[in-house]
Amino acid sequence: MRPRAAAVRTTAGCAMKPVLQQTTGAGLGPAVAAVLASGGRYLTSAVSDLRASGGYFRLDHVFYRPDRPQLEVVRVHLPADRPEYPSLVPVLPAVHWDEREAADLFGVVSEGHPDPRRLVLPDDWPSGLHPLRKDVAWDHHPQPASMPGWSPRVAQGDGIVVMPVGPVHAGIIDSGHFVFSLMGETILHLDLRLFQKHRGVEKVLEGRAWSDVGPMVERVCASCAVSHQAAWCEAVEQVLDWPLSERGAHLRTILLECERLYNHVNDIAAIPAGTGFAVAAMEGAELKERLLRLQADLFGHRYLFGTVRPGGVAGDLSQDVVPALRRELGGLRLRLERLGRRMLRHPGFMDRVEGTGVLSHRTAAALGAVGPAARASGVGHDLRLDRPSLAYRRFAPLLVGEQGGDVAARLRLRLREAEVGAALLDRLLHGLPPGDPRTAAPAGSESAQGLGVGCNESARGANVHYVELRDGRIVRYRIRSASFANWPLLGEAVPGNLIGDFPLINKSFELCYACCDR
Repeated sequence: MRPRAAAVRTTAGCAMKPVLQQTTGAGLGPAVAAVLASGGRYLTSAVSDLRASGGYFRLDHVFYRPDRPQLEVVRVHLPADRPEYPSLVPVLPAVHWDEREAADLFGVVSEGHPDPRRLVLPDDWPSGLHPLRKDVAWDHHPQPASMPGWSPRVAQGDGIVVMPVGPVHAGIIDSGHFVFSLMGETILHLDLRLFQKHRGVEKVLEGRAWSDVGPMVERVCASCAVSHQAAWCEAVEQVLDWPLSERGAHLRTILLECERLYNHVNDIAAIPAGTGFAVAAMEGAELKERLLRLQADLFGHRYLFGTVRPGGVAGDLSQDVVPALRRELGGLRLRLERLGRRMLRHPGFMDRVEGTGVLSHRTAAALGAVGPAARASGVGHDLRLDRPSLAYRRFAPLLVGEQGGDVAARLRLRLREAEVGAALLDRLLHGLPPGDPRTAAPAGSESAQGLGVGCNESARGANVHYVELRDGRIVRYRIRSASFANWPLLGEAVPGNLIGDFPLINKSFELCYACCDR
């Protein structure tokens, strides 16, 4: 894919506040369909419990359009005694997990949902107790209820074997439960159940001052720490009309690209590891370690915790280190090119990855795929180009895409994006403007109120933070990560493949458990 000119040029500071469109439960589907028909793209939804102040639940669906600077929110109020609405899955399939999560955590039910099973709550959680409702304390520990076990959806027929894997796995990874339906070694169906270690972050954040939530938000996921920090900060900056300095916006962009680069290198190393191609895996792991050490030297933390704050960034980058950093990036690009050639020219390795784990363009587009998983299937969305902010308004990245949708396509895409990302970082460092890295909070920020939606393109795709403030404190916080959007796609990519190829396919998506277990 060639570079794409940005349709909307925003300022260095935050985007404009969202535009609201009020509708009814019956009118929700037509309203959302109209937004989609006019070019809107789904970002997130969020339920708020407003029974105490308004006597209802509120449901927001947030969209963006590449040709407009403002986000659009389709809003509906649902009665407290019967918070139900027609499911949007027929109109917008990407919301299928969002609706199931809302039913678990708020008791807000989407009627006609094709899969109304629990998504987040464990089997022994009492029926009718919804932990994100305001009348449930954050530290409430209910007595386990006698509930039937979770029933996976499996293929039916003679000779079909059901094989559960997890939630405890070998190696240092998080917990996820996978139920395979197999005919011999061929996967017929995969049912996933994640959220095994849900931490209740959104509940714990309620009532806290906006200035106190940074350390918790950045720990939603260590691999996407900058992306989560930047999305939280953008949301707060929207509410407060808080502009950034050019240097602060530029440094925040550098941090986002550093995080993208080391994640891509990690993912590039993980794919050959799934085939036993140890030489390539170890070289990729060594390159990632070099990047992490470089980040620690430059910004004080290997995973860049504590680097982004509302109004800009927490620290600064000395001009003295820029030449050495650019030389390091140049050497990294050469080694990545060599590593890519080693993998793509290895016939045994390519035999394993080509045609394996295909995610079709149609499925990726319909289910709202984001990030590399989407672009490797020909869905060319990238928030850095669709909604350019920060330094992306002057330093637009090259849009990279593939069409195959298989493991090989996802590998090629990351190799190319890593190369492009290193070149973009070089340009950003060369063009670093002078000035202060952070601006002061506007007057009255301690009593701010309003809705802000921060979003950016992480290494895995769109990370979205929906934040509502009242008197300077959090009343609702919802995080929809790129992994939350893409995990359901894994179940679409594995049928027809051999069970031995599942770890390889899984690694090619390289999704995060922690972003879901927020």
